[in-house]
Amino acid sequence: MIFFQKTKKYWLVLGALVLTWVLLRHDAVIYQQPVGQVVHETARLTQKTTDEHGNTDKVYSQRLTIKLLNRNRTVTLSNQYTDSQTVTHRYHVGDQLLLDGTRQLRILSLKRDATIGVLLVLLVSLLLLFVKWRATGWLLLSLIINIILFVVALIIDINVKNANVLLIFVILAVLVAFSSLALVLGRTLQMAVTLASTLLATLLAMILMLVSLKVTANEGVHFETMSYVTQVPTTLFIAQTIIGVLGAVMDESADIVAALFGMRREKIAHHFKDYWHAGMNVGRDIMGTLVNVLFMIFIAETMPMVFLMLRNGNNWPYILDQIMNLGILQTVVSGIGIVIAVPVTSALVALIVKHQQVVKP
Repeated sequence: MIFFQKTKKYWLVLGALVLTWVLLRHDAVIYQQPVGQVVHETARLTQKTTDEHGNTDKVYSQRLTIKLLNRNRTVTLSNQYTDSQTVTHRYHVGDQLLLDGTRQLRILSLKRDATIGVLLVLLVSLLLLFVKWRATGWLLLSLIINIILFVVALIIDINVKNANVLLIFVILAVLVAFSSLALVLGRTLQMAVTLASTLLATLLAMILMLVSLKVTANEGVHFETMSYVTQVPTTLFIAQTIIGVLGAVMDESADIVAALFGMRREKIAHHFKDYWHAGMNVGRDIMGTLVNVLFMIFIAETMPMVFLMLRNGNNWPYILDQIMNLGILQTVVSGIGIVIAVPVTSALVALIVKHQQVVKP
């Protein structure tokens, strides 16, 4: 009986994924701009290039027959792409495209809503399968609220003249941390302690970074290498780092607080040092994993540009200095925040819980 119940859930998930895919593949009518589907394509080689570093690339000219799904006509468009597809894209039969223009149409990009929709439904389905429904609901609500807060912060930053970027993102960090913890953990003492330890550890990590940069006069740190920056790079980097450190610290603080509050629920009168040592032990167990996760995320983000620079004859010292410089700094600061969060959270929980035990009688 239990087997059939579990099988039924998996079939429901599969059905939801298929239904999402079908609906989003046939939603062209809700788009104002032209949406087309490639029904035929031909490609021919037009050029072969080789640079001084021995990199070879081929340029192809593609002829696409596209059926407009919300205009009831068929058009023929051309597209150029390279084998490397660094800044171009090859389209295949069955691809749906977003187009622009009235008389002379041009390709904007692939229509990816079906793929994104399926991934979102899969995420929600997995949460519902392996996490309680109530917890999943609060988790998704916190995610939606955080996205809204982030968008609001961006709108304020872009539209307000001479906006204080650092102040905007400091407020955003506090609101994001509060909404995430309040909705996931509820309005409890555990949530308050986690929030306090998260903000305190983040603040200490940022102070250490700012003091280090001030003492060294930013030597060796190239804020000007930030891509597509239209505001002061230094301030924007600090705001970016605050958000990154906050996420890493919040994860660790929540784990330590949960473990120590588990001790508290045993209703045994523990001493300060018991909570302190327990928190430090939990922190040591997860600290290395979190730091490695940060490093792997940084490497994954940097790999495409590193490969491109290496293929174009640049050496490692230049790549480290100009491409990986700020990423390494951000990873180090986040790692410092993770390390600081262990004693800060352990001490804070021990003080609060011990105070409660003294006051309660």
